[in-house]
Amino acid sequence: MLRVETNPETLVEISKVVESQEGPKNVRIYEAGHGCSGPSLGLALDEVKETDYKHKQGNINFVIDKELFRDLGDIKIEFVGSGYLVEPVVPVEKAEKAGSGCGGGCGGCGCGGH
Repeated sequence: MLRVETNPETLVEISKVVESQEGPKNVRIYEAGHGCSGPSLGLALDEVKETDYKHKQGNINFVIDKELFRDLGDIKIEFVGSGYLVEPVVPVEKAEKAGSGCGGGCGGCGCGGH
């Protein structure tokens, strides 16, 4: 099951955001993109879905899609002053899912667009 590594300061900052918003109060961890340095993860407020794992820490309910969790494992979230660092606890092989215009690797021709 999902485990989120974080610290008290981060939980306080996330709580401020959650409490200031109307609507869903669950913090979704989602894949915002993928490149040479691996997955780019984000946070958003969302409803819990049947396809999610949940993890409650303090008063925060974190959710992640089961397939994404299977690919990434446990997640580390840290407040970094102007936002959040969201990354897998165990780094994902960088080029494993990265795509480029030259066949899926992040070799000599670069990642993403040309």
